[in-house]
Amino acid sequence: MQLVKQILRLAIPSIATFSSMTFTGLLVLMIVGKLGASSIAVVGISNIIIYNLWALFSGVQGAINFLVAQNFGSSNIRLGNQRMQIALLVTAVQGIVLFSGSFVLPYVILLVMGSNDSILSLGAPYLQVRMLALIFTMFNTVFFAYMRAVGDTRTPMTISLINSGLVVALTYVMTYGAFGFPELGLQGAAWSMVAAEFITFMLSLLVYYRFMCGMYLTREWVPVEKQQVRLLLLESSKLGVTELSNSLGMLVFTACITRLGTTAIAANEIALNILSFGFMPSNGFGAAATIGIGQEIGKGRGAEARRFGIVTVYLGLIFMAMISVVFFLFSLPISKLYTSEAAVYTTAISLIHLAAFIQLFTGANIIFGGGLRGVGDTTFLSRTALLFNWVLFIPCTILLTRVYDLGQVGAWAALCMLIVLTAIAYTWRYLTLDWTNVKVKTGKSVAVSSAGHM
Repeated sequence: MQLVKQILRLAIPSIATFSSMTFTGLLVLMIVGKLGASSIAVVGISNIIIYNLWALFSGVQGAINFLVAQNFGSSNIRLGNQRMQIALLVTAVQGIVLFSGSFVLPYVILLVMGSNDSILSLGAPYLQVRMLALIFTMFNTVFFAYMRAVGDTRTPMTISLINSGLVVALTYVMTYGAFGFPELGLQGAAWSMVAAEFITFMLSLLVYYRFMCGMYLTREWVPVEKQQVRLLLLESSKLGVTELSNSLGMLVFTACITRLGTTAIAANEIALNILSFGFMPSNGFGAAATIGIGQEIGKGRGAEARRFGIVTVYLGLIFMAMISVVFFLFSLPISKLYTSEAAVYTTAISLIHLAAFIQLFTGANIIFGGGLRGVGDTTFLSRTALLFNWVLFIPCTILLTRVYDLGQVGAWAALCMLIVLTAIAYTWRYLTLDWTNVKVKTGKSVAVSSAGHM
């Protein structure tokens, strides 16, 4: 029972954090939805592109999350702080690259994805501003990863809730010109993201350098060691490959649906937004698995780490099962929340049913994946993502939509296959690890061993 309480203490604030992000996406989509199906389509396509850009740089926050958790468990937070310093410097370089790319990439990306003239004219300036917001988002996720790694999941939750409130409020007033603000339309929704993420960034700086300094000495500069730079870059690259493989798979998935027309794009965005609701508990429990397992490994307790992950999966799947039932039973009223266009919400219903079907597999996928990150089994995660996305998901999506002309049904069949196979692979890997030999990642030698290579 004590373990369950520990897991819930870590998971529930994380669930609230991810929930705030998901609900924010829902509310923004509803606000923007009043501008028409083209605006919904632009937001949907841009979300996928932003996800891919985030995935390209996401390995840093993933690496900090499990590495600092291991350092915290082994009572070596000074090493964790050194790794955090390196992560912030790397993120700054990434931000410069993203800022430069924001002036040339948006139109080209949308054009390559096969967007029509309406989406190109609306989407290019919208995507450019969203890329600016992403720079602050990348810093925020690194700060959040450190906070969670030391067991503080409440502070990221609080800051995320503030961020969500800002995004929703600013999106409304800047889109429609309420309370004396200029009416900027879809561009107003984009600039609201920049403002909210910048304020969140300032809050994260305040927490990390001011409030966490007393306990964790976060303002103290730790001389950077080359082996730690190599370790962070290596782990970041492997986790980045994992996320980027998944996100590129979804980019191809979206590109195939983009060619089916505005109605199909809008219905797909609604269904994906609904599917993301299922990610809320699983992401929360996945984060708890990474933190708890990382800390237990830092303490040298492999058996306890394994048990922590198993119990976390059980708890997470209970939540996922309840969400699946709600999705299936209330698919029509849920889809009508997004749009009043009958063609869009009717198309979305069958996709929501599919989303409900795969929720348990999604939960196993994310939570066991979080556990493997806590161990530091990043090589397996990256190889699995590469194999399943590039050998199975992407070819099947193209084949079913473009060759066999199965439209959204074919695309979603390929997506379901990916989720199920990944869940099976992650479950097998977790259960067959040699937990008696797992060790902390030191950067100085091979630090983790198992039944296979990591």
